[in-house]
Amino acid sequence: MIPSFEKRVRAFAIDTSGTALFAIVSLPLGVYLSWLPYLVTGLAFLAFYFLPYFLRKGQTFGKRIQRIRVADLDGGYAPLWRILLRDLFKLTLSIMTFGLYMVVCYFFLSDQTGRTIHDYIFKTKVIDLEKPTGKYNYMSKTESMKKRGF
Repeated sequence: MIPSFEKRVRAFAIDTSGTALFAIVSLPLGVYLSWLPYLVTGLAFLAFYFLPYFLRKGQTFGKRIQRIRVADLDGGYAPLWRILLRDLFKLTLSIMTFGLYMVVCYFFLSDQTGRTIHDYIFKTKVIDLEKPTGKYNYMSKTESMKKRGF
C-alpha cells in the first residue's frame, strides 16, 4: 500500500522534533563546555535519523509510529547502505534548502507509486504497514478535515 504524504511528513517531523528537542535542551550545557551542545546535537541527530535503521529494518522512530517503512522496489527489505544514503541525501538537501526540498518532493510525488525524488534516485519506496479500512484513496482527506465534515 502507498502511504499518504501526510504520514511521511509526520514521520519526518517526529524524528526532526526529537533531534531539535535534544539540541535545545543541550544549549545550557555550553556554559560549562562550549563543545558539549554540538556533541549532544550530533549524537541526537545520529540517534534519531540513522541508528533506528540498524535496530528496525527500514524504520526510524517516526516511521515506526506512523506504521510505514522504506522498502525495495519489490516491497522487500532494502539494503541498509541504500537506506542510509537515501536518508543522508534527503536530510542534506532539506537542511541546505531550509526545507524547500520537502515542498518540491510533494509536487514531484507520483500518484501511482508514491515515490519521490530520493526514492527514484535510490530505487526505494515507502510502504504502508497498516491494513486499509474501507476505500483507500491516495489523495484522501485528512482526519481533521473528516472530523470537521469537509
